[in-house]
Amino acid sequence: MLVSKPPLDLTATIQTPENIQFEYRIAGPFRRLPALVIDFFVRMMIILTGYICFVVFSATLTRYIGLSITAEIGLLLAMVFDFLLLWFYGAIFETYWNGQTPGKWACQIRAISTDGRPINAFQATVRNLLRPADFMPFLSLEIFSREAPPAYIIPTFLVSLICMIITRRFQRLGDLAAGTMVVVNERSWVPAKVRLEDPRMMSLSEYIPANFRLTSTMAKAIALYVERRSRIPTSRRLELASYLAAPLLKQFGFREDTSPDLLLCAIYYREFVSKEAFTSESKVFRAPPPSSTSAPIAAPVTIADSATQSGVTIPPLLIVTASPVEASNNVPPISQN
Repeated sequence: MLVSKPPLDLTATIQTPENIQFEYRIAGPFRRLPALVIDFFVRMMIILTGYICFVVFSATLTRYIGLSITAEIGLLLAMVFDFLLLWFYGAIFETYWNGQTPGKWACQIRAISTDGRPINAFQATVRNLLRPADFMPFLSLEIFSREAPPAYIIPTFLVSLICMIITRRFQRLGDLAAGTMVVVNERSWVPAKVRLEDPRMMSLSEYIPANFRLTSTMAKAIALYVERRSRIPTSRRLELASYLAAPLLKQFGFREDTSPDLLLCAIYYREFVSKEAFTSESKVFRAPPPSSTSAPIAAPVTIADSATQSGVTIPPLLIVTASPVEASNNVPPISQN
């Protein structure tokens, strides 16, 4: 019997004790390799700069004091400097620069703990001290020339590559020992300021489970949908809303004929509008005033597209309010104040 393997997932989901869920995109080997190359050249530039400063300092001493420092001493100091950079370059940067080195910063990745917390000095030191083990096995210079010395200094990265392939979060030996992982450093994102004033959306938002937490990906998708829904054709809008809302309807236990469009707006209202006071320059979603006549709670809603003026009927909403409100025949688009 063949056992199907789970699909490759580049997302790490972390849930805190406060029931807050975070998602991180894992940085794979091909995302981390350019950062390693950049850090190598940065170290070489630091060593070259230090050696030039040493030569200038040595020439100054020889000229004004008569004290001569041989080139062998300068080369020895450069080797010691390179040794210190090899072992402590990454540890120092990752400790004081939020898990990043210049190479990681350029490639927009950073190292964090497996529980989502920033790495500390101990973790940064451990993962960098084990870096030479990830470079193994080393090849000799003799592969380029028979006259070259048998110096095994060419890294193959096979150990780290195999370790990343067999671990779920692409962790190398240093990451496993330190309890860290490397993730993509997402840019900060702020949702557009859109206010929803439709009472049906406010009512529906109250029936969303209190323990429901949006992932960052879903939050962005819903926010972008609400922001741009007035510019999307009606048929396409319903298609997108149904795609996003289908798993949420099952998760919440709502009726299948609940309007996906208003469900997404209700989630947006609960997550972004009710938790933050927007300014008067915000975009406002205005609904017609509710009717005072009683009507069935689950009345069908019709959306009229402003461009085509063609009506499309959405299934009834699942809304329970103290005083039933008759659903409007038209849901107006978002208007700019």
